[in-house]
Amino acid sequence: MEVVDEICNLLQVHVNRDKVVCLACYALKLIGSSRESKPLLTASGKLAAARSATRLFDDASAFRNLVNYGLGRHEGPLWGAMGVCNGLSILAYLQFEKLMFLIDSGILPVSKDVDFQVRTGHKVAWSLLAFFGFIRSIRALHLSAQVVRRPNHSRCAPARVTQAALTSTKLLLDVVHAVSWLPRGWLWGSCLSATQASSFATASAVLALVMHYHGKRLAP
Repeated sequence: MEVVDEICNLLQVHVNRDKVVCLACYALKLIGSSRESKPLLTASGKLAAARSATRLFDDASAFRNLVNYGLGRHEGPLWGAMGVCNGLSILAYLQFEKLMFLIDSGILPVSKDVDFQVRTGHKVAWSLLAFFGFIRSIRALHLSAQVVRRPNHSRCAPARVTQAALTSTKLLLDVVHAVSWLPRGWLWGSCLSATQASSFATASAVLALVMHYHGKRLAP
């Protein structure tokens, strides 16, 4: 019964449920692309569409986080500016997702050129938010490592370093995966096969769940 309760607690929260759906989506894509299984790829696509649909309503949360962060003066000019850019890239990503939804559903008819530009802008915003998140996570990892070196550090300090390392690793995988969707000629865009790209995405999804459960050790 404890296992059932844990699953229920995990799936009741939107953010945590998305982690599970993300893992299922990319795991199906990984297996489907490696085995050239159309049914598995179709199932993966449907899960990806479900995730995209739920993100249509994430603007309020993203905007609130950006407003609460402000101009990031508390983190200094460099890191503050990067934090603002991270928040703006998340909002831009969500707006491109809305445009893609309108285009794919036929509500907003556009030319092929505009469609390509919207989808490219979506991938650029995705890559930027992953990149800014990764760079900021490196700083968080460095600060956590500095704290654990102090002789009077708290008991949870080593766990915070582990959590920060997991976060940086996950975000690095996200950067590799996101950039791989860019057009050919943009860094390593379109250079990875579907199997390779979904491998990075699946590993990132696994780490997201590991971080979720490891993060419980940091709860007061």
